[in-house]
This record gives sequence, structure tokens and C-alpha cells, in this order.
Amino acid sequence: MKKACSMALPPYRTIYLLCHAHVRTGGPEAIHQLGRALRDLGHDARIVYIKGGLLPQFEPGWMRFPVIDDPTPPAYAHYAVPGTWDVEDAPDVAVVLPEVEPVFGFLFKQAIPHLWWLSIDHGLKPVQAINGFQRFHGTRFIHLCQSYYALAYLRQHDLYGLPLFDYTAPEHTDAAASAAATFRQDRIVYPARSAWYAQYLRKWTPDLDWQEIKGFTPAQVQELFLTSKVYVDFGGHPGKDRMPREAALLGCCVMTGRNGAADNPFDVPIPERYKFRGRRWQVPAIARAIRATLANYEQRNGDFAMYRRIISGERAEFIAQAQRVFGTGTHATASATASQPALLGVNS
Repeated sequence: MKKACSMALPPYRTIYLLCHAHVRTGGPEAIHQLGRALRDLGHDARIVYIKGGLLPQFEPGWMRFPVIDDPTPPAYAHYAVPGTWDVEDAPDVAVVLPEVEPVFGFLFKQAIPHLWWLSIDHGLKPVQAINGFQRFHGTRFIHLCQSYYALAYLRQHDLYGLPLFDYTAPEHTDAAASAAATFRQDRIVYPARSAWYAQYLRKWTPDLDWQEIKGFTPAQVQELFLTSKVYVDFGGHPGKDRMPREAALLGCCVMTGRNGAADNPFDVPIPERYKFRGRRWQVPAIARAIRATLANYEQRNGDFAMYRRIISGERAEFIAQAQRVFGTGTHATASATASQPALLGVNS
């Protein structure tokens, strides 16, 4: 196995985080969380919004991205991370890239690219497009991993990753305080990605109340978790997904398959009795497990106490990991100079 890059990294004067505009999913939220954490650690961190088909222009020492109208989803405005369209290419600059955009990292001549594996499955096709994982060997890339699944996967390809997990949104943590007092229905909820398998389970349990999580607002999903007893997810788990964590935190008993990140005891640390291979021949056994969980919810709910404690501590762990990767900065508050591109968004 190749060893981690041993180059001496300078203190980062600026950290840029590339993020897809107008997108509200787990990956973009994690990028905003990192921006907030870095600024709280004293770094001059800025988000650079990008969009498919809009390519940057190059000038000596700079990569300038096209301006995009209202790029920040309103739900992420509270992270208060300033944005810019211009990225400086300098030795004391770090650029954080989502796993689906590795190609941008090769365009920088001096800045240090940090490829954040927010998922594995979604990043495989972009990596294939640059001739595979071997393309990273011997480069200045630093690999960050959102899950143990990603850490293990990179090691299989002779790459070393640093843990940088995200955390469950604060509004779910706040709502969890009222979860115990909420009336719950004998309802099973499941994400759209798991619908293909849920159809087999529903055929075995036609008398049970099933609800697919599709077409709901975030507030409605939260209410659904607060009033249901079981969350099942037999879809792919390309990273340490948010929805199982949110469901557990809000009082649901969680059952998963063993795809991707769900197949290890760290990314989805629930008792083994709640994990199944998701094969068709296991449908009767899973159906019996669901019925037993519904019938004994109060007792079974205690099986997820450790999982909920881990979720509640995610933010503190995330900030500690960010500090280990990027160190502590000294955020400059001086106004931008004439040569410094103006920021957009909110400075904090």
C-alpha cells in the first residue's frame, strides 16, 4: 500500500469549497457545514458555487467561475459562509472538491486539492473518466472521507484518506427532544431508493401501514419520523447517509440492508438483528422482524440508544476532524484589496 503524502503543508491562507448551486442534498449541506466549521476555527473559508456546463476561465494565478444567480439554497443560509466566484491558485491555498468533481483538482498548479468523498458510488464514474484511481497516485491530492466505507474503499486502491464526517442538521437534534412524548402510529416509512424492495415486503404485510418518503417537504419528513415506529432502508448506502440517522434520532427503529456503508458497524452502528442482506428469500424473515418491532416498539426503541448518542455527538466530532485536517486559522477581517476578488454572501 502506498503511504500517505508526506509533503509539508503550509498554513492555509484561504480555503475554497466547490459546491453545486441550487442543490439541496446531503453532499451540498456537508460542504456548507464544513465552511461554517472552518470559519469558526478561524479560517478564511469561502464557497465557490458551480454548475454543470459552466466552465471557469483561467488567468495567471486565478480560476474564475461564472456568476450564478441566487446559488445558495435558503435552507443553508444559516451556515453563513461567504461565497466567491474566483479561486486563487497559490501554495498556501486549499481547494475542497466534492467527489463528483475530481477533474478540477488537476487544473490547479499550486493550490492543494482536497477531494472529499461524500459518497463512493457517486464518485466512481467521474474517477473512471480520469482513467481510474491510479491517476491520483503521486499527486498533491489529499483525500477526505465522509464514511468508514470510503476510507476502506480508498485503501483497496492504495490511497490514504482522512476522516471528515458530517453531522445531522441541528433542527433534527432539537426536534428529537420531543420525540419521546410524540404519539406514534404503527407505520413503516422508507425512502424512494428503497421502493423496489419495499414492494416485496408490502406483499407479505398487506395489513400494515407503509409510507414512501417521496414528495414531502423537509418539515413533513421530520413529522413523519416523529409519528412513525419503523424506518426501513434497503437501498444503496453510498456514504454515511443522513436519512437513517434522522429517522433514528427522531425515534424510529431502523432496519437496513447491507449495501455500501450499511455493511459495517461504524457508519450505521445499529444492532445486527436489524440488518439484513436484502435478498428476496429473506423477505419473510424481515416481515416477521418488522411485525415484532411494531408490537414491542417501546422495548425495541431502546436498542437504538447508542446510535442516537453517536448522532448527537457528530457535530463536535466533525469540528475536531476539520481541525485535524486544516489546523486552526487566523481569519482575516480586513476589507478585500484591489487585487482580491469581492466576496458575495454573508461575512461572519
